[in-house]
Amino acid sequence: MGLGVVFPGVVLMFLGGANADDSVSKFVLIYFMAVAGTALGDTISYGLGRWGGTWMLSTRLGPSLRMGAEVMRGRARWLIPFYHLHSMTRAVGPFGAGALHIPIRIWLPLDYLGAFIANGIWVGSGFILGRAVLTDEGTLDESPVVRLGLIVVGLGWFLVMRQVFSGRVRQIRERDEAAEARAAQEASTDGQARG
Repeated sequence: MGLGVVFPGVVLMFLGGANADDSVSKFVLIYFMAVAGTALGDTISYGLGRWGGTWMLSTRLGPSLRMGAEVMRGRARWLIPFYHLHSMTRAVGPFGAGALHIPIRIWLPLDYLGAFIANGIWVGSGFILGRAVLTDEGTLDESPVVRLGLIVVGLGWFLVMRQVFSGRVRQIRERDEAAEARAAQEASTDGQARG
């Protein structure tokens, strides 16, 4: 919803799974609707990035796009299915893939695989949690163990992702600073050679 920025679709998928009651047919319907919505949204985002995102390399978002390009080199393309598991990368991943001109024949199957995996996790988690902690009236059955477990998992995920991204940003900044230093040194050497 809103490319994952206005209101994260993950919340809707989770709640949809939780409200599927004990009906497997409702769960399957919600799951396939979530996959179709994700595929449609990601395809539109990819197209917007592909045919309108290259100008962004010269803006303040350029370093983020270069970070994305660095991540997607070589075998790292196999990470594409897993960007669906984090809300930020889920929102910008398809647009970034388009802006980086990752060929659609490579991006599309990997992205759609990620849609099946992630939506299965989110809708399935909602379904399981809904069956475990919702009463027949649809109200929350208080469970301190579930609350603590969710807090620990959420905090752990946040810390891991923060560490991964800050390390990657540090590497890109160091590389960009080294490139700028080399360019300044070459310009200085060229100036001395001409003088």
